[in-house]
Amino acid sequence: MATLPESAGVVIYENKEKEYPTETYLVDKSTSTVRNIGGGLEAMKQAVEIILSVERYQYQIYTANFGRELKKLIGKPPEYVTSMLKRRVQEAFSVDKRILSVDNFLFDSSDLGTMKCTFDVKTVYGTVSGEVET
Repeated sequence: MATLPESAGVVIYENKEKEYPTETYLVDKSTSTVRNIGGGLEAMKQAVEIILSVERYQYQIYTANFGRELKKLIGKPPEYVTSMLKRRVQEAFSVDKRILSVDNFLFDSSDLGTMKCTFDVKTVYGTVSGEVET
């Protein structure tokens, strides 16, 4: 005779990793309105843009691992900014499983006091170009 009922072996809550769909509201920047619902590469372009425009830890609506962390690089030597910028951009995208890699970093410090960085974000839907400036 068993001490526990046979139903005790049933798992009531199972922690499964869930993948969410890419479909989202697509915003028309020229009119600042929601254009339609879409997914794929167009949604990834918008996701990359949002990740790059949100400073990490600045807004409570986003989790602590969302966004970029570039504010602390302002005023630092260009060599330091160049080395840290690549790592921090890669960290910003590391939380999104749809993003495979960030490559082809190009740095431009022709404007005095600013560093512009362009790169390619390879996603499961295709490649998106990105840009940040500090």
